[in-house]
Amino acid sequence: MKLKTVAVAAAALALAVGMTACGSSASSTAASSVASSAASSEAASSAASSEAAAEPAEYTVYNTTGENVTELYLYAVGAESKGENLAGENGLADGENVVLTLPEDADQSAKYVLEFTTESGMNKSFETLSYEVVPISLLSADAAAGATPIAFSAPQQ
Repeated sequence: MKLKTVAVAAAALALAVGMTACGSSASSTAASSVASSAASSEAASSAASSEAAAEPAEYTVYNTTGENVTELYLYAVGAESKGENLAGENGLADGENVVLTLPEDADQSAKYVLEFTTESGMNKSFETLSYEVVPISLLSADAAAGATPIAFSAPQQ
């Protein structure tokens, strides 16, 4: 699909150059350039939207809680099951990260829950996660200002 879009944009550009070389007036040259530019913009926009639609949701989750995360779940709001524990058998150690990916057939308009529990028993969740590609830092109890237990950023190195 991307190759086809590039080919269409290249053909439109070649056509515009050809029309410019053969055109006898400045207004027809300007009109063909504008038409070509519009066609190229439309093709680029179409390519960008089809690529965005095909891109799976990916969350790079960083543990910045100061302790081991023993449970980590990502599931759709209202789901009957949380699914498997994504923290793994040994948990997610402080300072480590894990990449969570939703399946390509996941509902892109749904909201998702990111839930975690630390070894001290702190259980937090964020219940309005969108279908997107984003870094997420799990915050400690002290760092979680207000009701949000996560930050949409990677920790600074």
